[in-house]
Amino acid sequence: MAVRIRPCLLAVAFFAAAWVSGASSVPQQVDNSQKSFNCMPCSRTYVADAYLDALTGQLAQHRDLTEVPETADLCKGLDDDLDVPVLSEVHRQLVGEGSHRRLVYSVKFGNCEDDAVKFLDGYAANLVIIEKLPSGVFADPFELQHFVERKVFLDVAVFGDTNLELPSALSNRSAVEIHFDFKPSTTMDCNLVVELPLHARYPPLDSSGYATVEFGSPDLLLHYRKKDTHPDSCIWVSKNLDAEPVDKAVWRVPCGNGAHAGFVSSLTFISALVCSMSVVLAASLIS
Repeated sequence: MAVRIRPCLLAVAFFAAAWVSGASSVPQQVDNSQKSFNCMPCSRTYVADAYLDALTGQLAQHRDLTEVPETADLCKGLDDDLDVPVLSEVHRQLVGEGSHRRLVYSVKFGNCEDDAVKFLDGYAANLVIIEKLPSGVFADPFELQHFVERKVFLDVAVFGDTNLELPSALSNRSAVEIHFDFKPSTTMDCNLVVELPLHARYPPLDSSGYATVEFGSPDLLLHYRKKDTHPDSCIWVSKNLDAEPVDKAVWRVPCGNGAHAGFVSSLTFISALVCSMSVVLAASLIS
């Protein structure tokens, strides 16, 4: 009897374990779907305001843009089945030479011909790109404001270290949030092109004559709200576009060679001494 009962017990235990495993996977799937978008009041201008601590200082840890618990309640009652434009391709390229270059983003949406037009009839939307800049690179906020004035960007902000004069060794990292207008005139060809001008700080000395700076993948969001809504109840929805990691962009910044430091210092000192003596001699002759 014991021999016959044991296989039955094993079968019951197997089905019970499978049921528990399946039940535990359901909440996980729900949590993942809930993390695909986040909400914030329209009084808040930038998405990065919600996780400013992760963008300032050394930016050591990466936080998911949709993991902001203090605004999660604002998403209740929103339509989760809304047909929003779906990202199909994203490419990023570092363009230019020397210490002043541009990051060029090419973003393509797959269902923009009919669905985007229908979506934009009832919603105001913009593409948000958040680029976390590596150490040694900065974006000039005054230069970027000119892009806003010329209607190239809808809005832009720089978070973190905005001191433009500091060398690389004394500066902290920063991040740039770009808002690009998502409207029918720019989305009919399903392709958006965004350019971000960047500048290199003075890097430390290196024997190779170059300092290597590497960019990680940016964060891409679709930021939208209903057009016909009261300001008091206005809610921005930030949907994570779940972009695939882009190819890493590598910037070789020219820097001084440490082996030449002694020669350059001596030459500079001699030049300064000769100029000073020339000024003193000319002053004495005139007097």
